[in-house]
Amino acid sequence: MKPIKAQLKIISNERFGNNLHRITCESAEKLPHIAAGQFAHIKVPNKQLRRPICVYRNTDKTITFMIADVGEGTAAFTAFGAGAEFDALLPLGNGFPILPDKTNIALLGGGTGCAPLLKIARDNPSLNVTALLGFPNADMRRAYGDDFDTVCKQVCYCTDDGSYGYRGYPTELLTEIAPEVLYVCGATGMMKTAKEYCRKLGVIGFASMEQRMGCGVGACLVCSVRIMRDGKEKLLRACADGPVFPIEEIII
Repeated sequence: MKPIKAQLKIISNERFGNNLHRITCESAEKLPHIAAGQFAHIKVPNKQLRRPICVYRNTDKTITFMIADVGEGTAAFTAFGAGAEFDALLPLGNGFPILPDKTNIALLGGGTGCAPLLKIARDNPSLNVTALLGFPNADMRRAYGDDFDTVCKQVCYCTDDGSYGYRGYPTELLTEIAPEVLYVCGATGMMKTAKEYCRKLGVIGFASMEQRMGCGVGACLVCSVRIMRDGKEKLLRACADGPVFPIEEIII
């Protein structure tokens, strides 16, 4: 589907922990279909380049983003309060493929990397979903409320400091599950562990790559990802060819 420029207005901006924001917006026009893993390229104040932000959840007229203010652009955007208006190009990229003959799946996410995974379960209620989700602490986990609990069969929460759920990394719980498909988004270490897990057990895996982007539509090549495909190393674009790739192809 061809992306559109949507005019959005912020309804609420909730902050969790030091830098994580859950921002919900409304659109005057009906939004197009947005697949799990696709993203929006949002306009930020006083910045030439837009910022790519995954879509956490949406309806026909509303959309919610999870945004960490980790740089000048995202910090400027998350400073917006209710009523602020901006535009976003959406939906962009290729999302997580849902395989029709595979129903036993697992989600593996860390921090803001949990955000693009929710729609996999939310938009496909027939799937049997287990989620392994990791956060620095309980305060950061609060940003997701009970959203995963309401759409997943089982959710295992992990925190680095043990303030909520299992103390440790969600990758440590991979041996407790046996999915047909594993969907991943998180830090490089998580990606490496998930890739090896899929290789050893013969599990199908897909990972969303978080890359810096320029244009967001495949023209500038800023967001290149190293891929091994058909025995050859290639540089593919996270924005246009991804951000989701088969995990066995990603060179980490």
